[in-house]
Amino acid sequence: MSNTADWENAEMYLRSLKLTDFAGISSAELTLFEPGLNVIVGDNEAGKSTLLTALRAAFFQRHRATGEAVKALAPYQRQARPEIHVDFKLADTVYSLRKAFLQRPEAELTWPGGSLTGDAVEERLAELFRFAHPGRGESKLDSHQGAFGLLWVEQGRSNTGGLDIGVGKDAVTASLEGEVGQILGGERGRAMIGAAKTLHDRFFTDTGRVAQASPVRQAEQLLEELRADLAVKAAARTDFEEKLQRLDGRRATLRSYERDEALAKAEAALEAAEERARQTVGLEGAMREATRDLQHSLARRDGVAERLKQRDQLAASAAAAQQASEVAAAALLETRAAREGEQAAIAAAEAEAAAARIAAETAEAADDALRASLERARMATEAEAMGRRLRDAGEIETRLAALQAESAGPAIDAAAIKALEAAERKCRDATIRLSVTAPVLVFAPSGDRTVRDATGAVIAAGTPHRVTGHERFDLDGFGSLTVEPGGDAATLRRECDAAEAALAALLDRLGVVSIEESRARAGAAENRRIETATLKAQAAALLPEGRAAAEAALADLSAMLAALPAPAPDGPSPSPADQATARAARNAARTRLETATATLERMRRAASDGLATIARAEADEAHRRAEADRLRRDVAEAEAVRPRTALAEDLAAAELDRAAKAAVLERRQRDLAAADPATVQLTLEARRKALAEIRRTVAALKEETLRLEGELEATGATALGEDVARLEGEIGAVESRLARLRIEAAAAAMLHATLIAARREAREHWLGPIKTQVTPYLKLIHPGAAIELDDSTLEIRSLHRAGVEEDFKRLSAGAREQVAVVTRLALAQVLKKGGHPTAVILDDALVNTDEKRLERMHLVLRLASETLQIIVLTCRERDFRDLGAPIQRL
Repeated sequence: MSNTADWENAEMYLRSLKLTDFAGISSAELTLFEPGLNVIVGDNEAGKSTLLTALRAAFFQRHRATGEAVKALAPYQRQARPEIHVDFKLADTVYSLRKAFLQRPEAELTWPGGSLTGDAVEERLAELFRFAHPGRGESKLDSHQGAFGLLWVEQGRSNTGGLDIGVGKDAVTASLEGEVGQILGGERGRAMIGAAKTLHDRFFTDTGRVAQASPVRQAEQLLEELRADLAVKAAARTDFEEKLQRLDGRRATLRSYERDEALAKAEAALEAAEERARQTVGLEGAMREATRDLQHSLARRDGVAERLKQRDQLAASAAAAQQASEVAAAALLETRAAREGEQAAIAAAEAEAAAARIAAETAEAADDALRASLERARMATEAEAMGRRLRDAGEIETRLAALQAESAGPAIDAAAIKALEAAERKCRDATIRLSVTAPVLVFAPSGDRTVRDATGAVIAAGTPHRVTGHERFDLDGFGSLTVEPGGDAATLRRECDAAEAALAALLDRLGVVSIEESRARAGAAENRRIETATLKAQAAALLPEGRAAAEAALADLSAMLAALPAPAPDGPSPSPADQATARAARNAARTRLETATATLERMRRAASDGLATIARAEADEAHRRAEADRLRRDVAEAEAVRPRTALAEDLAAAELDRAAKAAVLERRQRDLAAADPATVQLTLEARRKALAEIRRTVAALKEETLRLEGELEATGATALGEDVARLEGEIGAVESRLARLRIEAAAAAMLHATLIAARREAREHWLGPIKTQVTPYLKLIHPGAAIELDDSTLEIRSLHRAGVEEDFKRLSAGAREQVAVVTRLALAQVLKKGGHPTAVILDDALVNTDEKRLERMHLVLRLASETLQIIVLTCRERDFRDLGAPIQRL
């Protein structure tokens, strides 16, 4: 970390930044930037990137600009003037820059011994930092902001496109030439390279490929055409010879078919196979006929068997029906006998039920009268208790009203007491601070002279007099002295007066003269609150249902008492024993009535069930008798149609016929199996296909023979041989010319490559300072690695690691941002040596770097901060708290 001496001797560094109403930041101030490492921490959306935008606007944006970029500097959702104030040191001069945009735009640049305003500020900034304002439109990083803006990296730019060097290339180039001189070669070298390039371009493109108009390409195309013609002619001659051989073969094959009589033999074999197939079809028809005969015999036998089964079932049903009819007749006689004697028992039960009913009515009347008398007494007692509770509740409500009247006025509770105590404490603290910081005067008049205050009172000599506000003193023999405390004393006086006024206002609002009185009133209020709560609880206990409900209940009780019959005059009051006796008599009479009624109902139901039983028995007996008669008739009718013995004989005859038909079917199945129908069918299909294939083959051979004979007659072999010989001669000549052109092209390419390599070697020496500066940084994060820069654009081209060259754009996001940051630091060192102002700002430029590499990047930043000012903007304080740099927070 740089010390104070380094700070004072640094060539350029930012000292402070203050924003007011700028974009999303209403107010922010960052002070005491060091020339070495600085870390600014803020959450997402806190405005870190806005700080970088503000710096670019302060240095590179004209204050009178009105484009979209300037409009974006305005605060969100309100009208205000964005303002930026930047202090910076350049060489030995400390500058203060202030800019305001949009509304009343201003620009002011001041330094010890001078100042500028308006457009002169913009010109002076461009001169100091070596950049150019755009002729019109907005200031762009890659076109206008020069080398100084090159070193400020916005969020996300460090791991995407590399350095985005843009217009900063001129400054870097000038700094490099200041160290190593111009690129070697001069005009003669450039002319030599130009001539070699012209010769190279006759044969090749810029990418090293053979040019379309190259003599080598033209010779190669001509050679390809001649070789293609030769291949066509040679193929035609080969085709002629192959067709001649194929014609001989086809003729020989066709003669072998005719010699062997293959077609006639195939036709005879097919006829034999068809005859065997017809015989097999006849056997299959005979077997199907035998199968139908057997099925018909089975159906006839099953029908006879079913009729015999039904006859047996009908005879069994008739016997069972006769037995059931006899059982039903016996049950009917028993039911009629049991019915006699039930009527006398029913008459006796009816007489007992009537006597029990009269006794129950008499006992219920006596019990109701006694119960009414007791209910009147209970309701009278309840009404008296309700009236007493209402009277007690009225007394409590009167006391509550009195307490409420006593608590009228401003309420003083614990919160009010706390506010009073806080105001008193604030007033007391202000008085103490005022007494400590206010100036003290000690007057020592000579002789008998006196000093008087503004009221005319004499101030004793040698006595300290504290002045806390504007005060005037009359000095006898001298005049007057007016003291006006300044600094903190005046501020504390105002704070003390404000605290006293606030305390007095609070006491007045509460209606008390002191905090002690407020505490006493608060205590009395608390006692009233406790008593009020107690009385309300008593009232709620007396009338839990509420006064209105209690009064309504009392009115209902009074109405119910009035509705009850008046008690007997001079009659004794019933006792609980009388009530129990009446209730027991009532219950006994009711039990007797219920028993008699139940007995009567049971007898009546039994009698009714008996009648129903007799009816059911009579119906069942009639049904059983009719069913037995019907089944006897059905059996007789069936026997008349076909006796059972005849059905048995029919079944035996049907079984004999089925056995004969089954024997015939078995014999037909054996005959068909011996004929092997599957083999016969396969043989027939094979013979048909063989005959068709022989016919197709013979026809195809004849057709191909005729076609080949016609093609060979139309083509001759002599012309083809002459064409092949001529083409072979032309190909030899073109091959010789192509060999010479290729030697000439290789020489041109070698010459151009050699000159380019020489120039590249010179440029490698030219880029040496950047590589020298980046090496110690790169060693910390990628030991043994080296970067390659494009010698024309100065952008990062690749990274060499472990003998492998890796394209920069194909590196991981973390590796790209690390390499880009260390290269930018190296460029800053080169620019600084070239006399350019340098201050590096990294806005979340290491977000993709893992913890291990981040520690190494901390070492890089510490090393670079020995000669550069580096400001890191980040939302991850944890990543940089071990960096050892001062941290400021948004």
